[in-house]
Amino acid sequence: MAGPARQTLASPCSQSTPCVNQSVMLENNSLSMIHQFDQLQEERVHSYRLLEEGHKIYLSTGPNYDFPMFRKLVHDVTQDFKRISEGIIVVEKALRTDGYTSAADIITSLQESEKKKLELTARLQLSCEMLAESDNGELETNKVKEIRNELGKVVEQINNLLTELRYEIHNGE
Repeated sequence: MAGPARQTLASPCSQSTPCVNQSVMLENNSLSMIHQFDQLQEERVHSYRLLEEGHKIYLSTGPNYDFPMFRKLVHDVTQDFKRISEGIIVVEKALRTDGYTSAADIITSLQESEKKKLELTARLQLSCEMLAESDNGELETNKVKEIRNELGKVVEQINNLLTELRYEIHNGE
């Protein structure tokens, strides 16, 4: 999978800048981008935890839900997700520019899966609220189970992509 990842196609070699130095610079930039990706991914995990904990607290305020508090949390977490996503897009583009197209493609797929995870998380939260309001109705219970199942599959896909990215990075060294 690593392919031409180590080539210095981004900028030609010259007498003043030997190919070895460009290769080291390219590698250092790419390693820095991967470190930045890891940090952003950790921030995303933290934001999900905040959202999940906030939703649990929100549900515990029912039946007179504290919606303004939860709305603010959702707004703040949404801003975090947007910032994180924009940062990961910068990493993906930098890796692609540096010739690490396989890693960049994996990150693109990861972003798509993370988008689906966020959509499912929002659906799950709404379904959990409906379940709480319905006195544990069978239809609502089944809907929550269905969404949790879908969410589990997406999380597994994300974990597989992260593993694939780690292998891609390791093979590129």
